[in-house]
Amino acid sequence: MRPNTEFSVFTSTTSGPDAVPMTRAGSSRGGSGLPKQARVVVVGDTCVSEEGMAAIVGRDKRYHVCGGAHGFYDAGELIRKHQPDVLLIEPFLEDRDGILWIKELAMEFPNTRILIVSRQLERVYAERALHVGAAGYWMKNGSREELMRAIETVAAGEIYASPAITALAMQRFARREHLPQGVDALSNRELAVFSLIAAEHRPGHIAKQLGISRKTIETHCEHIKQKLGYANAEELKRGARELLGVAAGQRQNP
Repeated sequence: MRPNTEFSVFTSTTSGPDAVPMTRAGSSRGGSGLPKQARVVVVGDTCVSEEGMAAIVGRDKRYHVCGGAHGFYDAGELIRKHQPDVLLIEPFLEDRDGILWIKELAMEFPNTRILIVSRQLERVYAERALHVGAAGYWMKNGSREELMRAIETVAAGEIYASPAITALAMQRFARREHLPQGVDALSNRELAVFSLIAAEHRPGHIAKQLGISRKTIETHCEHIKQKLGYANAEELKRGARELLGVAAGQRQNP
């Protein structure tokens, strides 16, 4: 892993002349009397993505970037080493179950605020990510200004929700809208399987990536077909590509 890049920065929850530097606990000063920096670890799905996000965050003098990684195992080691205030992470690495990984990270590092950065469909994944412990979900097609707003929000101990997710929550509250064609009925593991089907992976490879047996994958596929009304495996594949293919169909190298 390349050397970590460090920056001299501090955290605030407001901008402009009235901005007040805030520590993670909510106080405006550290024990030394100086503004406290919010420590950030960046985990991308590629080296370019990792370095790009680190560069964006590093330009803002409110944050200290402890380091970055772009692999599943390197990421785990880095997070354990630094235990950052904010973890900026693309969790769908190497075709793994990203929702399960978020849940495990949230349990292992309860004091770290997890901000998800992803190409995966927001309407499908954001609610689940927030439910298992993420503090926010930012789509990669958003602006860098919105990314920094998301980081600022989660660093302040709040939940970041995009306008799209806020609207979805309101629609759900009013019971007027659900996720497309019953996808919300799928369990987290079924959704992980469905995503890998959308990315055109075969059952054997899905089983290997998720660490479960092929028979279990086949059982999940049967449950997905029943819940979404697909008559056979071909309809399942086509439906997965139609519903999740724009994002999940960007196949990653195993």
